[in-house]
Amino acid sequence: MVIAMGAMRAIPTSDSGIKKFERFLTYTVLLNTLVLVLIPVTSVAQRFYMPSVGYSMCSELQGNPTMWFTDWVRDPAWCVKGKSLEWVNEQRR
Repeated sequence: MVIAMGAMRAIPTSDSGIKKFERFLTYTVLLNTLVLVLIPVTSVAQRFYMPSVGYSMCSELQGNPTMWFTDWVRDPAWCVKGKSLEWVNEQRR
């Protein structure tokens, strides 16, 4: 951002163009910060909300990256270590 602003100030441009660019970058940074804060918030909210609507947390399925991003299944018997989400969907049918 500093490099882009320095280049805009070195090249003759209007102050209104620079202000618009600064405002755009500020909003972009604030939006990205909000998204980064909401990722763990939604993960914690899932842990409280999903069991109340009948889902069980399943961290045993294949391809589960971390404890913060888990899969949820309707029937706890479908949580079989090493099985994929496609297998769970077949069991559901």
